Amino acid sequence: MTTSELEILFKTHYAAMFRLAMSLLYDEDESKDVVSDVFASLLDGGMAIRSDNARGFLLTCVRNSCINVIRHKHMRERFIRLYSNKAEPLSDGPDDSLMLNELRDYINKGLPPLSRRIFTLRYLHDMTCQQVADVVGVSRVTVHHHLSQSLEKINAYFNNTKQ
Repeated sequence: MTTSELEILFKTHYAAMFRLAMSLLYDEDESKDVVSDVFASLLDGGMAIRSDNARGFLLTCVRNSCINVIRHKHMRERFIRLYSNKAEPLSDGPDDSLMLNELRDYINKGLPPLSRRIFTLRYLHDMTCQQVADVVGVSRVTVHHHLSQSLEKINAYFNNTKQ
């Protein structure tokens, strides 16, 4: 897809895509990020689109991305609460402090330095993905990529160790 074709799609469908994301996420920054990710995937050639169903395809992509964001939100919030120690324990079990130490240790030793920095800025300093991208000097897509990989690694680690 050429940049001029992408620009036409962006101008034509951005507002509807953003409204859909806002109606599902209730967060302006996350909604912008989701829509930007869809266009970034188109630009990278990660998705192909036919002109006869562009609107439906783009809205479906936004909806699916929003569903993924919502699915991961609960897991993220749990990790953030544990890692930052901002909230009460998530359960009454004696394993909470052990899990907190294990999570902190994994983030500090198990994540590459750039991923660790991005994770910390985004979730512990409550920065938007664009703010993190500006501070670190990478694109917003790179920030999303590192966050997704970090959360997958953390989730996989805890799923494997708790079985």
